[in-house]
Amino acid sequence: MSDKELIRKDKQIVELQNIINNLNQKLNESESLKSNFISNIMNEVYNPFSSIISMADNIQSLNADKLEKAKPMAEIIYREAAQLDFHLQNIFTAASIEAGLEGLDISEVIINDIYEFVITKFRVDITNKNLSIKSNLSSKNEISFVTDSKKLTLILLNLLSNSIKYSPDKGVIRLNFEVIEDYLNISILDEGEGMTESDIENVFNRFSRIDTTINSVTGGAGLGLSVVKALMEILNANIKITSDNGTKIFLAIPTIEVDDDDMMLDEELF
Repeated sequence: MSDKELIRKDKQIVELQNIINNLNQKLNESESLKSNFISNIMNEVYNPFSSIISMADNIQSLNADKLEKAKPMAEIIYREAAQLDFHLQNIFTAASIEAGLEGLDISEVIINDIYEFVITKFRVDITNKNLSIKSNLSSKNEISFVTDSKKLTLILLNLLSNSIKYSPDKGVIRLNFEVIEDYLNISILDEGEGMTESDIENVFNRFSRIDTTINSVTGGAGLGLSVVKALMEILNANIKITSDNGTKIFLAIPTIEVDDDDMMLDEELF
């Protein structure tokens, strides 16, 4: 074998070693991310569940003359139960999507009703941070749209949850809804610190979080926005995030055309 061939072989071996080293590094990073993800998921379920049990036990042990103390404890139970329900919805939806079982349940929905439901879910967090939620919806501006109500609701729950988390106290969150040419266009704007370009690129990664500090006060397992992305794909919709003096999220969801027979079939299935 000539010297040139030996040099070429050596280079190929070095290149192969570099490729293997890079693959090992990515594999280790992936395993670490998955491990942290599972740990976070367990905390998101265990922590509120533990608080609910603790508060319920405290209420049960109150003397009759101290029942006024039950109200703030009941507020904590409500908040933690709502958070637990929210996280479980994301977990079950993610599992259903992975299994290929997440179909469409189409109906004509009133966007105002979905909006009011979502806001009610976060009323305690909104009050605690003295946030103002502003919307173009009103009794005089009722919007109806044909889509999957459950999927749209979970999308808005996740996006508003993030906006509330990262908004400063006494901040303002603005939501706008409008139907243009068979598309439901939604924008959500907050006054938080915003995100870097790198954050925006990775924000829909299931195993990533914007704030990676172990004891982050904002919590979250990094699952919500990956669920949002998956649901948007099922709805054949588009999402865009920009960050300048806060975070701005834009959704464009197409209406889903179904005939009467399809609507009856969906009703029978569900």
